[in-house]
Amino acid sequence: MIITRLGGGMGNQMFQYALGRALSVKHNVPLGLDLTYLLERVPRPAWKNFVFRNYDLGVFNISAKIVSRTEISFLYRPYFSGRLMLLFDAFRRKMFKLPGIEISYNFNQETLSLNPNAYISGRWQSPKYFSSIESIIRTDFTLKRPLSERAQKLKDEIRSARSVCINVRRTDFVENSFHGTFGKEYYDKAIAMIAQSVSITKIYVFSDDMAWCEENLHFNFPTMFVRHEYAGEKFEEYLMLMSACKHFIIPNSSFAWWAAWLNTDKDKMVITPKQWFPDLSKNTSDLIPSEWIRI
Repeated sequence: MIITRLGGGMGNQMFQYALGRALSVKHNVPLGLDLTYLLERVPRPAWKNFVFRNYDLGVFNISAKIVSRTEISFLYRPYFSGRLMLLFDAFRRKMFKLPGIEISYNFNQETLSLNPNAYISGRWQSPKYFSSIESIIRTDFTLKRPLSERAQKLKDEIRSARSVCINVRRTDFVENSFHGTFGKEYYDKAIAMIAQSVSITKIYVFSDDMAWCEENLHFNFPTMFVRHEYAGEKFEEYLMLMSACKHFIIPNSSFAWWAAWLNTDKDKMVITPKQWFPDLSKNTSDLIPSEWIRI
């Protein structure tokens, strides 16, 4: 069995699942999901503005089972913060030959050579990890339940338009130096780039801070600010509505990344930040598909 440790929000969990699924398909073995990190809710005082997350993949047609803590207790690390956590993982990887522990943001080809009984722990934020099973991943990330009537109606409208999805991530990122946020200038520049290349009939803005968006984002195109009554229980309907758009302007958000990636239109334009993190030492070059535009 391949076991993948889940952590973070929906977008992060989707990346973690995708690598696990790729390995399970390669070896024809089951995939297990370790939810311990999500369920135990150990305080992280060293991480400013840390937000506890919940298991979010249950809304999708995924192929995996949830494993118990006892099934993986011999692998599970104690809680360390910051540099101690990285040092412990590096030590454990060397001593116990666990290449499934991610130690950088770069794509690691070695990870795809793991044996059929591997435990993987990391972000795994690169489409290179699951490029061999893209169609399977897109099928797995379809919803178990149909969209609500209201969301389906909006989805039909979005698909009939030459639409642009704009996603704005703020709330927990505003005072988080690890992630950082992008302001009005980024979105103005991005929409101008798209408008120079394609015809736009409507912009759809999706955000966790709609008040900021309505105050700051003003475009020369009809614009709908898509409120959270369209979001769904886990924001899964938000994800599907975003993905239905023709073109995308996304921030440094894995959730928005998946919305753009799940869209299969070969003519789509996707604009994304050149630098995903404020810390320039974090190389995310393997995160962004080559055809996307980084500004």
